Amino acid sequence: MAVEMTLPKFGLTMQEGNIVRWLKKEGDKVTAGEALLEIETEKITCEVEAPVSGTVTKLLFPEGATAPVSAVIALIEPS
Repeated sequence: MAVEMTLPKFGLTMQEGNIVRWLKKEGDKVTAGEALLEIETEKITCEVEAPVSGTVTKLLFPEGATAPVSAVIALIEPS
C-alpha cells in the first residue's frame, strides 16, 4: 500500500508552500531520508526528505504549484 507524503509545516504561521523543484520523478527509487523535493515558504526554501524507502508512484502537484500544509503531495510504494 502506498505511503502518502504530505507537505510539512515549518513554522507556526505556515499555511502553504510552493513546490520549487522535484528531485525525483515518478518511477524513481528513493531512500528514507533522501531529499525528494524543494519547497519555498514565506521565510525559507528547503529540501523535504522522503519518509520511507521505495518507488515514487505519483507526484500530485507539479513544479511551481502551491500546496496547503498537510496536503498529500506524493505517493511512495514502500520496498
